[in-house]
Amino acid sequence: MRTIKIRLTWITCAVALFGGVDPAWSSDDTQQDPWNMSPTAAPFVTPESYFSVGAGYLSGDRQNLGMFDSQNHSHGTLLLDANILKRDNATGTWTQAIGRNMGLEDNREFTLGLERQGLWGMRADYVEIPYRAPYTANTKNSGLGTTNPIISSTATTGDGFTQHIGTDRDRFTLNTFRTWNKNIKFNLNFRNETKEGTRMWGERRSTTNDFILEPVDWTMRQVEPTLGFVGKDLQLQGGYSGSWFLNENNLVDSLLKGASAATLANHTYLTLPMDNEAHQFFLSGGYQITPETRSTFKLSYSRALQNEHLPTSDITGLSSASAPSSLQGRVDNTLLMFGLTTQPLPELSITTKLRYDDDRDKTPAWLVTNITTAPATQVHNTPVSVKTTSALLEGTYRLPFQASVTGGVERKEQKRSIPFGNDLDKNGLDDERFVPWRSELDETTYRMQLRRTMSETVNGSLGFEHSNRTGSDFVVSNKIMSNTPSAGDIQGKISPFFIADRERNKLRYAMDWRPMDRLGFQFNVENAMDHYGPDQVRYGLQKGNTQLYSMDVDYAPMDKWLLTAWYAYDINKLWQDSGRWSTAGAHEADKGSILKDSGNSFGIGARNQWSDQLKIGSNFQWTRAKSTFDDTVSVDSTSTAPAYPSDATGKITSLSEIVSPMTRFNAFMEFKGWGPGTLRGDYTHEHWSSNDWTWKFSDGTPYTYGTTTDGTQISTKDSQSSDFFVVRYTTKFQ
Repeated sequence: MRTIKIRLTWITCAVALFGGVDPAWSSDDTQQDPWNMSPTAAPFVTPESYFSVGAGYLSGDRQNLGMFDSQNHSHGTLLLDANILKRDNATGTWTQAIGRNMGLEDNREFTLGLERQGLWGMRADYVEIPYRAPYTANTKNSGLGTTNPIISSTATTGDGFTQHIGTDRDRFTLNTFRTWNKNIKFNLNFRNETKEGTRMWGERRSTTNDFILEPVDWTMRQVEPTLGFVGKDLQLQGGYSGSWFLNENNLVDSLLKGASAATLANHTYLTLPMDNEAHQFFLSGGYQITPETRSTFKLSYSRALQNEHLPTSDITGLSSASAPSSLQGRVDNTLLMFGLTTQPLPELSITTKLRYDDDRDKTPAWLVTNITTAPATQVHNTPVSVKTTSALLEGTYRLPFQASVTGGVERKEQKRSIPFGNDLDKNGLDDERFVPWRSELDETTYRMQLRRTMSETVNGSLGFEHSNRTGSDFVVSNKIMSNTPSAGDIQGKISPFFIADRERNKLRYAMDWRPMDRLGFQFNVENAMDHYGPDQVRYGLQKGNTQLYSMDVDYAPMDKWLLTAWYAYDINKLWQDSGRWSTAGAHEADKGSILKDSGNSFGIGARNQWSDQLKIGSNFQWTRAKSTFDDTVSVDSTSTAPAYPSDATGKITSLSEIVSPMTRFNAFMEFKGWGPGTLRGDYTHEHWSSNDWTWKFSDGTPYTYGTTTDGTQISTKDSQSSDFFVVRYTTKFQ
């Protein structure tokens, strides 16, 4: 059951779902009238309020498209929306009350603001943020969503109960300010957020996988008081930022139905996120050294702590005698930044920035597992400290013919600690580390951009960026890794992408062309390529590429008409190599993979001011996302183990592509003439489908947990269609 810690009741409601957040449900006219776009200060001189009431009906299914608005099944909806804005002319005090989605079940928003112009003010916001998983579970497991689930002792499927999965977040924010004089201003920001519900989870029991749900009952709090000073040349802001995370649950203890709770081996324990907190003190500001030169800086020190009692330490026979009862986690961070901007020549501007970031993990390296019987095993936690220093120099020079060129160079140096666990077999490798480490990383980035206004109707820019990252040798403990795939131990042969050698090139081109007042084009092209290597470490990412092409068009063929269209294509590709070894450490096979995600998006829209009383319009949108998996296997000539399923050429054919198209159509009609307000009707149709096999077996049947126990089945709808009808009346007043 959902618990709402703070409930602000205000008889207003909104249509954010259907009128401004998601284009599927709305038209933009409620926010900006394309035939009344002249800038004006009238709303600030004579405040205008509005109130909207209506009804809507959703027919069909939209589990995937409705994950984050909870509008995922057929139902009727009350639509209420209000924005009340008042000003006391005598005192200059503004009062505002906003309600959105207050007719919905769990997606409501409320804002209340009060401000004495230029002197003091406060604003309170309350927001509900739902999430509904786009799949359901048929299960006989009980106690799901609690800390003591019971796993079914039979694998029979289909005769359980339906378990829906989702969470609800309630966020309350309070912002206040007080201006003491023309130089000093105090701000206080506070946020309290609760999150309750369940998330998909699972556990490994003996040789089977069990379906359970993570119980979510979290509270997150943040507070940030700041004091600012604004002088003629000097500006300062300093303060404190604190955050706290509280979890009502710390341990899940699952048991097989019918099993004795007195036997330790019958329990499966899973720990949950533990309480933690962080505190930061900071000071930032700027100083105008001369009319052409300005400096900026920021200093901060923060400490993050996690000292909650470890619940597993209280279970007899479970924890190692050397394991701690509290992690005593602590990470300290020191941040120093300095920037300087100057204009030594009328045509030249120069910017330089220096940054020092020191993360020091002071958590003790606890021995949490200590098995002395053969094969002996020890496991420690892994505190890692990182120190990063970076510098940037960038300049812009304005050329003749309305052109400018920008160039810059950035240098980043990083020092990383290398933890060591143990080397019980005395082979020079850390027995706890399979992924290699680096103690140093260096990256240099060069940027160049050219901008030019080619005519009164055409302007564009072309930018290029090149960066190169290298570092010290890859090591596991004190042993430098080789590139030999069959060298007994498999440790250290996978290169983590975030510390691997990398060469990156980025290209971006943008152009805005308006050949006539009624017609405009915008073009954008982006391309980035990463190359990883040289091959000091054989496996991991080899290269990556991302591309984006987009075009937007707006056209007004005649007065009171507006036509729009857009198209975008994006593609992301990764090339990576991996290997397989036997349990004895013998190399068996290598696999090369090309993973590709691509997307096509197309949209058109039309609006017409048919008369002074009638406005009509429609929008159409189509998108198609596609993921492909191209794998090739090479079997070691010395291995007799079976390889991956593949054809005669060694190409894996078992993974099919995943294609997910979506179509959305919206039409609206708005009529003025019945009373002081506007009557509006909307119709929206959506269709989404996918052949995603993530939660299916190879024969297309739903994924089932367990083999002899559990029997939970996960189901999804491959094709979803919905229709939404809305009628609402909006009136404005002062």
